[in-house]
Amino acid sequence: MSLSTPAVESRTQFSPLPQDIEEHHVEINDGNIVMVEPCEEEHLDWDGAVIFLRFIMTSMLLIGLALHQRKLYQPTFDPIPPKFFLDSFEVPHLEVSEGEVSSTWVMNVTIWNVMNNSDINFINLEARISYEENQTLAVITPIMPQYVLSKEVSLLENGATKKVHLNLSTTGWEENQPIVDDTVVQAIDEDMQQGTTRFSLHMIIIGEVLLDNGWVQTFTMHPKCTDLLVKVVPDNTRTITHHKPEECVGLVQWGHIENIF
Repeated sequence: MSLSTPAVESRTQFSPLPQDIEEHHVEINDGNIVMVEPCEEEHLDWDGAVIFLRFIMTSMLLIGLALHQRKLYQPTFDPIPPKFFLDSFEVPHLEVSEGEVSSTWVMNVTIWNVMNNSDINFINLEARISYEENQTLAVITPIMPQYVLSKEVSLLENGATKKVHLNLSTTGWEENQPIVDDTVVQAIDEDMQQGTTRFSLHMIIIGEVLLDNGWVQTFTMHPKCTDLLVKVVPDNTRTITHHKPEECVGLVQWGHIENIF
């Protein structure tokens, strides 16, 4: 009796090559096996990052060179100062009493930006009324910065004019007005007794001429109109002025050319 041996099927299984192996992530949820497809890894594009950094550095270098050349460059400019004209001058009240001068001076001044081909920014304008030429009686500042860091205060475009109204007054008792010397008060009183007296308008202007590309040139002016005759009506505080428009001229001091950028 012979025993028969069942045929055994021979199977040969080869291991896959490394490049053929796919990685799978296995998750088990409630006993179920879930195959999760592999995620591709994100790789940083170093070549693109280097190109971008080079672009940024080149741009910064070009901007720096442009700013440096701008500072070295200064425009050639032969400025002409603005002109100041006293259009009207009135003294509606003038009186000497108890050793003090009480008076009001009313004026209109025209400012003309002539032949500059540039705008002018007036930063400060101070006006003073003086007896004769050098004895200050009253002061006013109609143009001045409202804020410490204010840049544009009163802009006057090329070829344009600006009207400035001045109203100065004193009673001899104001804290913000000059103290008038007794000799000046006496001299004005003597003039009034004779029927006429004379005053002067002195102005101090600080401004800047606006050039191209952020360049400015500062200036300080001291225009004045002197020998302003006032007739005093006898036994009255009224006065009569016969004033024709005239130009107020004076010293001009030009500052350095600067770039505000």
